[in-house]
Amino acid sequence: MTAFESAKEMGYVALVEKINAVSLMEYGLCPELFMDRVFRANENPEKPFVYAGLNNADVDLALLELLSKDPEKIFDGIDIAGMLTDAGAKFLYLPVNCTALADELRNKAGAHGIILVNDIINVRETEKDLILHIVTACDLADLALGTYEAGVYVKTGEEPLKKVPADTPVSDLVSLDGAKAVYLGYRLYTPEEAKALTAKDASSALIRVLTEKDCIVDETARRLLLDRTASCGKCVFCREGLIQLEYMQKEITQGRGKAEYIDLTQEIGSVMGDSTLCTVGQVSADIPLDAIAKFRGEYDSHIKKNQCPAGVCTSFVHIYIDPQTCTGCGDCLDVCPADCIEGKPKFIHMIDEFDCTKCGKCIEACEEGAVQQTSGKLPKLPDRLTKVGKFKKH
Repeated sequence: MTAFESAKEMGYVALVEKINAVSLMEYGLCPELFMDRVFRANENPEKPFVYAGLNNADVDLALLELLSKDPEKIFDGIDIAGMLTDAGAKFLYLPVNCTALADELRNKAGAHGIILVNDIINVRETEKDLILHIVTACDLADLALGTYEAGVYVKTGEEPLKKVPADTPVSDLVSLDGAKAVYLGYRLYTPEEAKALTAKDASSALIRVLTEKDCIVDETARRLLLDRTASCGKCVFCREGLIQLEYMQKEITQGRGKAEYIDLTQEIGSVMGDSTLCTVGQVSADIPLDAIAKFRGEYDSHIKKNQCPAGVCTSFVHIYIDPQTCTGCGDCLDVCPADCIEGKPKFIHMIDEFDCTKCGKCIEACEEGAVQQTSGKLPKLPDRLTKVGKFKKH
């Protein structure tokens, strides 16, 4: 018997009692007793629709593993929500970049009367309907089957998604040894802060530890770019705010940062949460605000010292060939994909830094260790081809 068949056999009253007995909450960034949401949707004079999906702000997509692993359970959960609301239609929203998954599941969803859409849920148009997180749909199916277990989902590293008790300490889920920061839910935390957090704080499921090899500014810029991709652009503060925030972080990583970018990021970020309608705009500024508040030294290094402490931002990295060590063998020249190394046998080779992509293949190819990388000042180098052993520093 499927979860939906079990729910129908149970009946409306018994099903509601079972949901209330566990105080089932809507999952994610909009926690609320699930039946309160159902009763509100049922106040709609017309038949409400069910809109299932992730939080709009969820660009990590870790929770989609529930759908790809057992789509029938999610579909049954949506069907149960439809039964509770006598839904006029049922929709499952997948991120715009998940067209392959949508194509794979479209026929199966259609068999349940569920329409698949690659988009974010428009909260303007659905305020009188029932918005359902796919985790809540999964929980509804488990309740109907009698297999429900309270908890929250987490995903760490390469481990599969798993459900754990909500009060599980983060330090029991990931190692904080050598951590610089912890990405949890939609926020950045210091390792000390993370020690006091539990799995319930991982609202997007993903827990990721950043080390000294990770650049906070670069991570922030990449996260904001993903948020920009997710935004529908209909809220001005979300659309324009994300453009400005992402632009400033990117400029900082590329060596064009300005001190005023710090204040501007804080100013823009502080108003976005209260000026936007859905979770994209409401939480996307949290990462840059956390980054500046808790890891200000990283920003100061980029802006004031022209250095990336992690060595990630290639605009601050210089690759050069040590004229005292180079033997003119040509190994670096042979592997350069940008063809930006000039040289010939027995002559000191030179790198055209303007065209260099900082890929590092030349460093790996040089057995003499002549190809060097630095984030500091470059030593004196030849300005024309010079025979090996003939270059003078002064």
